[in-house]
Amino acid sequence: MKPFLQQRAPQVEFRSEKREGLEIYVVTWNMNGKIPRYDLARLLDDSSGRKYDLYVIGLQEAPSSYVDSFFLEVLGESYCLVASSIMASLQLFVFVKITLLPFMSDCRSDKVGVGGFGGVIGRQKGATAVTLRYRDLTFLFLSCHLAPHEGNVEARNSQYTRICQNVFARPYSSTVCACLQTSTGIVADDFAFKERQQQPFKNANAVEESDLVIWVGDLNYRVVGHRTSVGVLIKNNLEKLLWSRDQLSREARHGRIFTGFREGPLTFRPTYKYDVGTDNYDTSAKERVPSWTDRILFKVKDTGWVTANVHDYTSIDSMRSSDHRPVKAVLALNISL
Repeated sequence: MKPFLQQRAPQVEFRSEKREGLEIYVVTWNMNGKIPRYDLARLLDDSSGRKYDLYVIGLQEAPSSYVDSFFLEVLGESYCLVASSIMASLQLFVFVKITLLPFMSDCRSDKVGVGGFGGVIGRQKGATAVTLRYRDLTFLFLSCHLAPHEGNVEARNSQYTRICQNVFARPYSSTVCACLQTSTGIVADDFAFKERQQQPFKNANAVEESDLVIWVGDLNYRVVGHRTSVGVLIKNNLEKLLWSRDQLSREARHGRIFTGFREGPLTFRPTYKYDVGTDNYDTSAKERVPSWTDRILFKVKDTGWVTANVHDYTSIDSMRSSDHRPVKAVLALNISL
């Protein structure tokens, strides 16, 4: 049986004949406090050579130095940074094609802390968030880091609930228009990119009210099982047999977290915990059970105005500078105008 989050949601008919496609490249990575330049470039590398409409980059345990200018250098002059949200080691960046700026407004950022040690050792827990309007739709992006360890399921569930209840719930969360000036001299104002005075969401729940939610991060839900038996299944490319042991899918299936969210199939190897610089899972004395801690989830409001499908949901196994593998996905949106 497929994990709960991977079951296909019912499709809703559009209310208009005119439609628009939008592609969003999403990536999440727990950097383990390291920032090798070549790895950052690989985060955005797509073997197809395609350029996407939006890039959403979520980082956890990131160094204190900002990396937005480097990402912009990789993407080139046809993109700009419309918003970022930084909370110590938790970072979120949203880049967009400049040609789409006329259709965007109300760009804001927020953050919700739920514990951790902040910038001291790079293990801040909580979520950074960005919301914006694209045409008449509200998009919400979150980069999240939840409590570690196999036995802390209830703590992770509680942190998820706290984030949902508090993100953009306050009337004075920061308003941001972070679009950078490019070398061509084009800035957001040239496209009438408008900021509006922020108001809280009507029911103080941005996750429920947004038309599209993309939630990424090191969610820290684990695979339940003995290290040896789990390792044997992975070695024999039988990861599918571990789906039923995935805590995140189990908790969602019981309605405790991520209600209404979807995810691509977990056809890639568990992303944690690796010996740094190798393809070997944890050989330390703790011998942590390999798990899909790093995830990309999405939710579309059931109005019929937009549908979404996930493509190329996979880990980036060539990046070995952290004990986590990055995870990327492409979301293809079909929007009714």
